[in-house]
Amino acid sequence: MKKYIFKRTLLAIPILFVVSLFIFCMLRLNGTDAAMSYLNASGITPTKESLAHARAELGLDKPILTQYSIWLKDAIKLDLGKSYITGRDVSKDIGYYFSNSIKLVLFGLFLTFSLSLLFGILGAIYKDKFIDLLVRIFAFLGVSTPNFWLGFILISIFSVHFSLLPPFGSGTFMHLIMPGFAISFMSIAINARFIRANMLENISSRHVMYAKMRGVSGFGLILKHVLKNALLPVVTAMGMHFGELVGAAIVVENVFAYPGIGSYIITAIISNDYPVILAFMLLFSVIFIISNLLIDISYAFIDPRIRLGVK
Repeated sequence: MKKYIFKRTLLAIPILFVVSLFIFCMLRLNGTDAAMSYLNASGITPTKESLAHARAELGLDKPILTQYSIWLKDAIKLDLGKSYITGRDVSKDIGYYFSNSIKLVLFGLFLTFSLSLLFGILGAIYKDKFIDLLVRIFAFLGVSTPNFWLGFILISIFSVHFSLLPPFGSGTFMHLIMPGFAISFMSIAINARFIRANMLENISSRHVMYAKMRGVSGFGLILKHVLKNALLPVVTAMGMHFGELVGAAIVVENVFAYPGIGSYIITAIISNDYPVILAFMLLFSVIFIISNLLIDISYAFIDPRIRLGVK
C-alpha cells in the first residue's frame, strides 16, 4: 500500500510542473501588460522610459523561460513573489485568504455529502412517489440555479425579511450557513441524483436479491447491501465536488462580502497582478491534484484490486 501511495504521489509532481509552466506562459502571452497596471497603481504616468524601468524592476524584460526558471526556484521554497500592486508577500496573503475560504469550502463539502446522501436515499427508497418527486424537483432546481443568484435570494429571505442570519462578513458559524449552502446547492443536487441512480441500480442486483431471500429487509438491507456499493462511485464525485466548491466560493464570497480568496483573486485579475494570479491558479491545480490523489488512495483502500493492479 505504501508503494502504491508513493507511486501516485510521485506521478503528481510532473503534472504540477507541466500545469505551472502552462499557466505561466499563458499569463505572459495573454496580451496584457502588467507593467502598465503596476505604474497606474503606483500613480506614475506611463511613458516609454517608465514602462521599460517597470519591466526591468519586475523581471518582465527577461525571456519567458528565464522568468519561469527564476519563479520555479523560488516557488520550490514556497516563495511565490510579491504582488505587483500591493507589494505584499503573495504566499502570506494566499495563506490568510485561503484559510478563510477553506472553512467555507469544507462546510459546503459537509452539506454536499450529508444532504445529498439523505435526498439520494429517500429518492431511491420512495421511487416514483411524492418524496422522490420532491427530490427530483430539488435536483432540477439545483443544476439550473446560479449560485450567486441564490446568494442574493438567501440574503433577501433570511437577512432582510426575517433577520435570522448575518448577510455579510465572517467570524462565526452563522456567517457560514448561507454562503455554504449557496456554493454547495448545485453539488448537492448532482450528488443526490447520482446516489439515487446508483442505489436503484444496486437494488436490482443479484446480491441484494439473495439478501432478501435470506430474510434481510428494511434499512438493514439498504445500509449493508445497497448503500455500501452505491457509495463507491460517490468517492470520485466528492473529489470533483471539492474543486467545484472552491471555484464557486470565488464568486459567492463576493456576494456575501466574505473575506476569502475570491475577492482577492478578482482584484488581482482586474489589475493584471501576475504573481497573485499565478499563485492562485497553482493553488487551484494543487487542490485538484491532491483531491484526485486522495480519491485514488481511498479507492485502493476500498478495492484491493486497484493497488494490486488486478484487472
